[in-house]
Amino acid sequence: MRPPAYPPTVFVLGTSRNIGKTVTCIGIIAKLTAPESGYTVDDIGYIKPVGQQTLTVLSGEGVPIEADKDAVLITSLMNIQCHGYEKTSPVVWRGGLTSKYIEEAAQGDPLEGRQEFLERIREAYEQVALGKKIVIVEGTGQPGVGSVAGISNADVINTLREMGVPLFAILVTRAGIGSTIDEVFPYLMALDHLGTRIDGLIINAVIPSKMHKVRHYLETYYTQVFQSLYGRYLKVQTPPQILGFVPEIPELELPTMRLIVEYFAKKPESAMEIIAPEDFTGACRLVRNLKVISLEFGYEPFLEPGDAVIVGVNANDVILAVLLIHERLLRKHGQGLAGLILSCKQVGEVSPQIRELLLAGDLPTITLNYDSADIVQRIESMTVKIQPYDVGKRELISRVYRRHLTLWPELQPASQGSV
Repeated sequence: MRPPAYPPTVFVLGTSRNIGKTVTCIGIIAKLTAPESGYTVDDIGYIKPVGQQTLTVLSGEGVPIEADKDAVLITSLMNIQCHGYEKTSPVVWRGGLTSKYIEEAAQGDPLEGRQEFLERIREAYEQVALGKKIVIVEGTGQPGVGSVAGISNADVINTLREMGVPLFAILVTRAGIGSTIDEVFPYLMALDHLGTRIDGLIINAVIPSKMHKVRHYLETYYTQVFQSLYGRYLKVQTPPQILGFVPEIPELELPTMRLIVEYFAKKPESAMEIIAPEDFTGACRLVRNLKVISLEFGYEPFLEPGDAVIVGVNANDVILAVLLIHERLLRKHGQGLAGLILSCKQVGEVSPQIRELLLAGDLPTITLNYDSADIVQRIESMTVKIQPYDVGKRELISRVYRRHLTLWPELQPASQGSV
């Protein structure tokens, strides 16, 4: 019996956590759906075989389950078909599973649990790949994550390749020269020892002014030096092709007012109140700067589009002035302030007249118990991750990756040429 024909599959793994794997998956999907590449969103499948950080979602049967948060993000933000999160996120490594697995494996057959996990991944991949022209597989953490149960990134890659999946493994790493080579090296060697070939590298977050230098030395190293130094030790690995030098996208580190609201909503002592707009789901402007106003006048020239302004809740005249500045910025630049945060809620409240003006406008506004300094400190310490509603960030990623990423000719539809 002939093995089933699987579509070309791209497996994205990274040299560490928070290295940009999810952003890279978004960028690859954007590149594939560019007009010159020839794919549509309906042609693309997505799966994250092993997940760690989870969200509660509904399964295909409407039952609440835990699914990897990146799987939810990608399918939602990129409009990728979801076959039920039990397939898109088949193995979720929740807290407590490590000790439980080790205890059970030590008392029985360690391979039994491993095979159960891998079979779940195989079945999920087959479901996700059905009818697709290409599949994106997102790895977890650094390459060794999952090894406690024998389901590391290498194990999953090898399993899919053994099924006959034409799989292209991409390793994402940080930009640099010596530091990049040093960070990639142990993973290339360890993966090779497991029989896992890395087909390409993506050098992420390159400082634009250093792009030429980084490109020159890394391409020189991997095309002219690496094989001579380490080729004799390798079983399956060849010098990996560098598929892209992706410049840093500073805006990805900026929060939105919606994310700020979600952050404070988890802190009961904040006593957060959303004043406007009533439907805060559209409050997705990027907050480029936080600016505290403690003066009665003289601050106006310092406010710019994208600022989130922090004002004392009792400063009604200043709040009114901020609303007027917001309108003026909208008329002049097409973009106004990102939001208004009213501090020290416990000592007063917004006047009814000002509240009515806020409700009639479009400036996202909240009140908090904290003082201004505390608010600034808390927001600046937030961990900012892309959210399923961050359409603006999606477009930024799409533009950058479409320009700076190279795809293999094998990833093009039969009717298309190479990129």
